[in-house]
This record gives sequence, structure tokens and C-alpha cells, in this order.
Amino acid sequence: MLKKLHVLGLLVLIYSSCKEKPPFQPDYENAVGSVIGSENCQSIPSENAWLIQFAEPNTGNKTYGENITYNGKAYSNVVKTYQLPDSSKIVGKRYLFEFYLDGKSTQQECSVTDPVNFNILKIRLKNIIRVAN
Repeated sequence: MLKKLHVLGLLVLIYSSCKEKPPFQPDYENAVGSVIGSENCQSIPSENAWLIQFAEPNTGNKTYGENITYNGKAYSNVVKTYQLPDSSKIVGKRYLFEFYLDGKSTQQECSVTDPVNFNILKIRLKNIIRVAN
């Protein structure tokens, strides 16, 4: 009988502890996207942003980024980041990006003669995971 009371008490504690907690809400965004290339603004390649196109819309029915034309091809939902790891700088590869929105990038002074620079939404990467193409 005492054992049944302990089990019942444990179940009541478990139920009451879970009752008032809201579901986990991450402070970051996530979406699957493809690397489409880098900007060409600075003479040092590592200082150029990389362009990412997100599939539309993602599971949360959100869209990010803007429409651009890059190398003669139209892309939608494009953002840029300065934090893409070297191992992920492969055009056409798809990744799951976990990121923070940083707002629109400011137009910067370019040091190359024929710059390719976009004033679009900038993201700060939290994590990146390779997914199958």
C-alpha cells in the first residue's frame, strides 16, 4: 500500500511540474538553404560576404531575404553572411542553417574595380549542418 502511495505521489509531482511550463522557443531562426556564391567587394576574398538562398517557405512558413540577380540568374529569399566556414564555401551545397537575423546590411565601400555587392538581409550563424542535395 505504501508503495502505491509513493508512485501516486510521484505521478502527481511530475504532472504538476510540467503543467505550467511553456514550450521551448529558441531565440534563433533555422532554415534549409543553398550556398550560391560570394560577393566581390573587397580585394581580400575572406572579407567578402557569402550569399545563401533559402527554400521557400520553410516549415514555420517564414521567408527570409530578398530577390537578386547574381551571375545572370534570378534568386529569391537570398541573405548574406560573413561567417560561413571555409569547409561550407561550396556553391550548390545545401545546409540547415541556425542563425540570428542582423537586419539589412549597409552599403559598403568596395576596394575592387567591378564590385558585386548587395544591400540585403544579413545573418549571423549559430550552427550549420550539411543536408543531402
